[in-house]
Amino acid sequence: MRKNQLFVILLLLLAGDSYSQRIAETLPPIIHAAIEKAYPASVRIWGYDTVSNQQMSAQFSGVVVTREGHILTVAHTTIPGKTYKVTFPDGKAAIALALGKINFPETPILPDVAMMKIISSGEWTFAAMGRSADLKVNEPCISIAYPESLNQPLPAVRFGRITQVRNDKGFVQSSCIMEPGDSGGPLFDYMGRVIGLHSAVDISESINYEVPVDLYRKYWTALNKAEHYTQFPAAADTLMPDPLAASLLTVPELEDMNAALKTTAYNGLSLKVISRVDGVQQTILGTLFSVRGQSAIISKSSAVGEAPFVIVNNKQLKATVRCRDRSTDLVWLELASPLKKGITLRQSIQAPDHPGEFLLSPQPDTMGIASVLGSKEFSLPRMTSFAFLGAAIAPTDGPLVLTIVQPGSPAGESGLQAGDLVLSINRVPIRKAEDYGRELSQYWAGDKIVFEGQHNGTVYTKEIVLGTRPQQPASHPAEMFPGGKSSRRDGFESVFSHDAILRPEQCGGPVFDMLGQFYGINIARFSRTSSLVIPAAIVKQFIISNLYRRNS
Repeated sequence: MRKNQLFVILLLLLAGDSYSQRIAETLPPIIHAAIEKAYPASVRIWGYDTVSNQQMSAQFSGVVVTREGHILTVAHTTIPGKTYKVTFPDGKAAIALALGKINFPETPILPDVAMMKIISSGEWTFAAMGRSADLKVNEPCISIAYPESLNQPLPAVRFGRITQVRNDKGFVQSSCIMEPGDSGGPLFDYMGRVIGLHSAVDISESINYEVPVDLYRKYWTALNKAEHYTQFPAAADTLMPDPLAASLLTVPELEDMNAALKTTAYNGLSLKVISRVDGVQQTILGTLFSVRGQSAIISKSSAVGEAPFVIVNNKQLKATVRCRDRSTDLVWLELASPLKKGITLRQSIQAPDHPGEFLLSPQPDTMGIASVLGSKEFSLPRMTSFAFLGAAIAPTDGPLVLTIVQPGSPAGESGLQAGDLVLSINRVPIRKAEDYGRELSQYWAGDKIVFEGQHNGTVYTKEIVLGTRPQQPASHPAEMFPGGKSSRRDGFESVFSHDAILRPEQCGGPVFDMLGQFYGINIARFSRTSSLVIPAAIVKQFIISNLYRRNS
């Protein structure tokens, strides 16, 4: 039955002049069916010592392609003969042995082919292998892999198209965004077949390099031996053409998916908010709600100062900060007079449940930004958003002494010096190194602390406003994407990810599915692959819980 349904959908896609108008209706069922096949076999992997039961490497990704447990991944992640832990999306875990890999000393990233095999007993969920030689430019494709930055047990889904079947380095090239941790992860065609393995990226989010699956087919026999090949093995297996090559679907409109899914249905629900934060003018978006006849604009709190303006029909309207919530990074702004439109609290609240679902992030002055749902809801602890003091201590059993005070940091600007003793923070005694870290970890940038120390025998107290942790210079292409990351991008109890290419100033606006259901508010550009959304249910809870509050 499903095959017949997909056949009808394909016929609809290939017919008529209003093709792009039907993408939102016809393409998602195909993508959902492919993800249903491919998702269970997409695995997370890391080096593993089976004696000490310890993780021995950073995580990477792979895909199981046989019932016996053969795994395709990439050479720059594996060492033949070493053991690795493999986890499946359903929570199952197994031990695998790294088998053969092919990469050349003179070009270490090429051809980046590797295989592993599960040695734990059992039969394993697997995905079908496709062919790469017969791929077509603008053929839809899907990534299901584990970006290291999110550090989640479930993979993230991303959607794109084939941009080159074979580039000058021999890679398949796609617009499915990837980053470290995704290495070795599978690229699937729209039928759920493995067509490539994630290898490398360029600075542009649209340039991503995939090892063609035909290399694994061609050297299957050789790769089943635990050997590092520094040139292509002499023995090669026979490659057969793709029996479906003549009927492969291409979607030229995916060259600009934003234009293909363009709609005016959400006009006026995403507004620009301008304010000064720490003396610097910032622009962010806000989401317009209608709450009991009044206009409420919900936005990203850390990017909104105390005297904001909202741009409506090219006019600057003064807004008042009604309330803020640090845990969600949401802020409620009020206007003196209500606007005509707005999302209502009576509208259905949709919980993200089907990774790969098409989404749209409306923009106030340009086309909406199309994406696909990458995950279900998950919590994201604070990793980068801890407040910054700029003074380090040495872990000792004796008195705690500042060993480093960074120039220009809050500690440095407040006159703290290396050699000072640490006595208390906000009157909490600091007797151990863990006390120091635990106490500082409670605070956010902008919080004020009272630091009690001792310099040359004299006890002193200083009020210090904590700052933002300095960003490390980017050294990997995956960290150099245009616009970069949002300053506040973690410390959330519940978010979900999608693959929208947003700049930080394009956060704060709403996210809808293709049926017009409100999904939530874009709260951060987290990494190259992931933008984060505060779910609609939490936004609604924020509004209801502050409905009668009048002070910010």
